Amino acid sequence: MTEGNGHVIDPAGEARQALQTVVAAHGTQALSNPVIMDEICRDRLGALPGEAILIGSATRSDVPARLRERIGREGTYGAIQSVATTLAQTHGLDPAACLWVVREFARALGFVASGGTQPTARAGFGPVSGAGGLTDQGDAMPPAGAAPPSWPAGGVPGGGVPGGGVPGGGVPGGGVPGGGVPGGGVPAAGRAPGRSSGGWVPSRNVLGIAAAIALVAVYLGVAAAAHLSPFPAKTVASNTSQGQGNGGNVSPVGSPDPAPDPAPDPDPDPTPPSAFDTLLNMIPSSVQGSTNDCSNDGTAFGATAVAECTGLQGLAATNIIYYLFSDTSALSNGFSAFLTKSNFPASAQSCTTNNKFSDFITNCRDTYTSTSPATNGSVAEYIDKDNDPVIVSTDSRQLVMAVLIGTNDDDLLAYWQPLQWINS
Repeated sequence: MTEGNGHVIDPAGEARQALQTVVAAHGTQALSNPVIMDEICRDRLGALPGEAILIGSATRSDVPARLRERIGREGTYGAIQSVATTLAQTHGLDPAACLWVVREFARALGFVASGGTQPTARAGFGPVSGAGGLTDQGDAMPPAGAAPPSWPAGGVPGGGVPGGGVPGGGVPGGGVPGGGVPGGGVPAAGRAPGRSSGGWVPSRNVLGIAAAIALVAVYLGVAAAAHLSPFPAKTVASNTSQGQGNGGNVSPVGSPDPAPDPAPDPDPDPTPPSAFDTLLNMIPSSVQGSTNDCSNDGTAFGATAVAECTGLQGLAATNIIYYLFSDTSALSNGFSAFLTKSNFPASAQSCTTNNKFSDFITNCRDTYTSTSPATNGSVAEYIDKDNDPVIVSTDSRQLVMAVLIGTNDDDLLAYWQPLQWINS
């Protein structure tokens, strides 16, 4: 697709692939998470700053939520257009660029088929934000009832073929023998101009052939104009060899293609992983162990997936329970709900000493920031009903909460501090 200034958006499909990678790694909820999306844009779209700005704006406007809200009322493509219009007005962005990024979000969410080529604007039907809607490839369509672009009054310029008709006056190679028809058309009289009445007059068959050639040329010219780069028209093999159909005659125009076109997407995108699979990818192998010690524990506290890892060997923690959330709000609410369920006191002291987590402090609650890996979140320390030390903390970067249960409070804190409990 091109912006209003002619810029080609995502020419190699790198931005589209980045969105699909995010969904495969973190689930569709990541498309509403500015932290995750900013990171993927920095890592993969450094050479596409415009596309990165569009993706960041769409994430901060929560385009996925807007699409889900409007699709039921307006249909998929109506919702894409209306959300794109809102995004353009809110952030002062190019409408065509907003249409592209909203459509790519819809594709990553599974609202639009993943097959097809990169979208581009088609010539002749005006702005892509018009009332015509979208084709499956994202191209603009003329409004309902509108006629396609037409030639000026009087027929095709030049007498039947754009640019003056068939070179040479109607028939390739110089036109009709004896001078042909000048201008690419047929003169009003029944004979060739410049000849005496006794001269040669083209027969109806010859004139019919010239007219047929002109019509074919018109068709080819219009077809070429309707398939601009990077969407060249499909090449249909010419069946001109002897012995192919009809006893060796050339197949008639309009005959069906003997070999149907292949499926539009012979290599469909893989099915996105489940929320539990996404959560497992965030748990270190040292926690999962060689026998896969992490089991699916359903959902709780608003999480989309829960994994309970038990029987940990060689770690300060004996059990770690992981919770995956859809967004930062759900993560914060889940953290508070867990502490409430664990009878954590409403008023708690700070966990830090000189802004450092140097000691395990019973019933403390605080926030933390880490530079390696780069993340932040909330943390609380307490002693559970079995007299075991517990550290519960969140990772805002990956929307994960982890509950670490150990036997020795100092050892548990030493294990937690370098964030060994989560993949960076």
